[in-house]
Amino acid sequence: MTSFPLWAERLYNRPLALDEFKNEVLCEFAQSRLLGTKAEKITAVTLDRPAVSAMADEASFYRDGERLPYAVKGDIAVIPVRGTLVHRGSWLDSESGLVGYDRIIRQARAARNDPQVSATWIPFDSGGGECAGMFAAAEELASMAKAEGGKPIYAWLDERACSAAYVLASACDKIYGRQEIMGASIAAIINILDKSVAYQKAGLEPIAIRAEWADRKARGQAGEKIDKDTIARLGAIVDETSEQIVEFVSAMRGKTPKSIRDLRGEVLTGPDLLKFGLIDGIMSEDEAWAALKAEARAA
Repeated sequence: MTSFPLWAERLYNRPLALDEFKNEVLCEFAQSRLLGTKAEKITAVTLDRPAVSAMADEASFYRDGERLPYAVKGDIAVIPVRGTLVHRGSWLDSESGLVGYDRIIRQARAARNDPQVSATWIPFDSGGGECAGMFAAAEELASMAKAEGGKPIYAWLDERACSAAYVLASACDKIYGRQEIMGASIAAIINILDKSVAYQKAGLEPIAIRAEWADRKARGQAGEKIDKDTIARLGAIVDETSEQIVEFVSAMRGKTPKSIRDLRGEVLTGPDLLKFGLIDGIMSEDEAWAALKAEARAA
């Protein structure tokens, strides 16, 4: 049992792949709701309410009067990844600032199977999200790319693709963006909130009844002191998940795992992303779109 509402369960005590700013904003929002404090940094922008880019804006969900499961511009499918990534989203994704891995993959599958689609364009503006569902989505996306015998898939970093979003971008054939973009933040993180002092001040004593042989069951319940063993266990999960992220990204980008670890989970801007081989070029959106069209025609 937990006293966290469902949305907060997504944020605490499980591996996440978020950039530092998005993680800070979400934690501040959660703590403001849980503790009744005032959030200082919450805006529509920081919560990732989706915007549109030039190419995504020009694309349409309709072809010859028929609605498609993704937008198209000419013969190129447009599948935006904008917002905080979650395992499974809903029809409210576009308004809630969340985007489900399940939706992204559903649209990518449909584009792959559409004979009138020659390539896929994925514009990113995401600080990352949940690790749950991330690897399955990234692996399937990679399997659809031209490098694996599919159609060309280009990632366009429209502002940022950090952490989980960068993992998805790395699965694409090419990654492009402008100089001011942000990306990388390649590692996982787990947030925990020790509310034991707040409980004490409120005169509350948490009581968790566990099986005699299961003394580690659900340690870190609301109001319990977060002990060193719990921190060590969660740290091991973070290390394991981060290593999986490193292995995937290094394989996708043709880098050594050590070179990815040496970045120390930092967020990088365009020039450094190019320097470290994490993107394929710095250019305008029109130039990147033209490159995708040319590659699709040549396929």
